Amino acid sequence: MNSDDAHLFQGGYLLSDLKGVKIGLALASGGSRGSAHAGVLKVLERENVSISAVAGSSIGAVVGGAYAAGVSVERIEQEWLNTDLPKVVRSFLPTFPRAGLSSGSEIHKYLQDLLDNVQNVQVEKLPIPFAAIGCDIDTGEAVVLDRGSLADAMRASASIPGIFHPVRWGGHLLVDGGLVEPMPVRVCREMGADIVIGVDIVPIPYPTTSDRRGVWERLGQGLREGVTSKTWIPGSLTELLDDVFKERPEKERPLPGVYSIINQSVAIFQQEIMRLKLTLWPADMIIHPELPRGLTYLSADEGIRAGERAMERALPELHALLAEKG
Repeated sequence: MNSDDAHLFQGGYLLSDLKGVKIGLALASGGSRGSAHAGVLKVLERENVSISAVAGSSIGAVVGGAYAAGVSVERIEQEWLNTDLPKVVRSFLPTFPRAGLSSGSEIHKYLQDLLDNVQNVQVEKLPIPFAAIGCDIDTGEAVVLDRGSLADAMRASASIPGIFHPVRWGGHLLVDGGLVEPMPVRVCREMGADIVIGVDIVPIPYPTTSDRRGVWERLGQGLREGVTSKTWIPGSLTELLDDVFKERPEKERPLPGVYSIINQSVAIFQQEIMRLKLTLWPADMIIHPELPRGLTYLSADEGIRAGERAMERALPELHALLAEKG
């Protein structure tokens, strides 16, 4: 925080607290990219920004639910940093039930441990108002989970279709909330937030196959350049090498694999859904962590740092919003 922003603070608390301005967080879905949420929370806490409401989808519901329940930001960060391969494997351990590869029981146990094994933590009783978003697999509607078991709500919101078993919730069969509310700004606004900060970690489409020359073509170029500089190499040999290794502009790039196609399709779908939702229910500001491609649960430190940097860059905008609303 610089000196220009100091006037927004009094006695260690944002003037938003004193003037009744409620700040809400809309934490997006994005799997392993959710480590960035921890980085954003670190900066908000360091700056004494008081959060009055949290809404989350999928991994955003897991991080947001823990935060709303009073789990410290330090603990949330450490959970990300402690993630190792055995933990990831256990979470996704196939049990081959009919409705998904995994029953999700390991995820549920983990969530209960995160909440200090208190199985009856109720969403409506949390210190910070919270809502997770699920998707009804039968109707496609978004279901707001703002009552009942917190662990169940977090688990339901993060039920990746086909991977985890859907969760039964009040007559609904729920799967991942990111399908219908990738970044639940609308829900956060309906919870009474005056300022909604969206944290966008939703994957974006990227080229599925490389358009760079392959190893064979690069090797050919090296050979051509090497031999053509030697006067004792017969010209016929250089012509042969040129013909064998010649780049052919008409050659099409290879088709992507099925896993890439599925991931790309989901990214396109979620980006379009989010764009349409934000047109109808815009956020006051959106944080865009610059996350590296291929970020995994095993490289969470990179995601945390990206979240911190993005939130730090956005602080002047947040201070200006508070001054305007206050």
